Amino acid sequence: MVDQQVGELTPASKLPLVRAISASRYYQVGDSEVRAVDEVSFEMPPSKLFALRGRSGSGKTTLLNLVGGLDRPTSGQVLFDGNDLRKMSDRKLTLLRRHRLGFIFQTFALLPVLSAFENVELTLRIAGVGARMRRDRTNEVLSMVGLESRAQHRSFELSGGEQQRVAIARAIANRPDLLIADEPTGELDSVTGLEIMLLFRSIVDEEDISILMATHDPALSQFADETFLMEDGRMKAAEGPLDFDLPDLIQHIEFSDEGGEELSNTDESREDKDSKSHADSGLSESDGSGTAGKLSAPDDSTTRDHSIWRPKR
Repeated sequence: MVDQQVGELTPASKLPLVRAISASRYYQVGDSEVRAVDEVSFEMPPSKLFALRGRSGSGKTTLLNLVGGLDRPTSGQVLFDGNDLRKMSDRKLTLLRRHRLGFIFQTFALLPVLSAFENVELTLRIAGVGARMRRDRTNEVLSMVGLESRAQHRSFELSGGEQQRVAIARAIANRPDLLIADEPTGELDSVTGLEIMLLFRSIVDEEDISILMATHDPALSQFADETFLMEDGRMKAAEGPLDFDLPDLIQHIEFSDEGGEELSNTDESREDKDSKSHADSGLSESDGSGTAGKLSAPDDSTTRDHSIWRPKR
């Protein structure tokens, strides 16, 4: 049975989904005070993709931890649907993370003894979802990320890009309001990183799920509705368009949910492609013209039923 106390939160439609008001997180290291997050203020409406960009140590991860209820600000406020996370009990924060937040990590964080299907299903099992509904929703999200045919494979049998897609499917399985992604493309090659960002964009647009992500890569900001720069714990909005042009690369990344099979302009088998040195990129063979093969993900022309299950608020 799903505990409904998390439903006491104010409905997201009436307020910004996330609001930080002069939020700060300071640490004492010996005689020095480290200002990991320093007087940060911003608002994030529902169904948006926001990017935090900055160097390592700039405060991105600390800010994500504050928004996700994994840490509490030293001063200021971080509000989720108008509710001050600093004032919530540990139990309510646990329920919030279980039902309304999803987390995606740079290192995938899959359980190696479980298959892709079991890794995704576990999230729904913890949330108290019934067996039939767990099965249906798990199959749906694995199809959404193009991995239905790889559902019974364990993580060591999957490429890096495939492992990250399993992690994304796991994070969206219970239809959270917000995904928090910390360097989700950090261990992937550039093309597979673009595939993940296109998938993020699809999740925001089709599933009405917000995403707050941290990245080092300026090019990935092109997929965000708004980008903020983090430096020495402080935040500022990015100004002006970026000098990156990705359409030629993006046009070779296509989405298909036909059982998660990869689309390719060659007749090579899956086993042959997995033996190639670039298998971890999730790419099929080049057609010899210098352009990459096509990647798999959901087809824009496919209409899905997104009403299978959503936790009551």
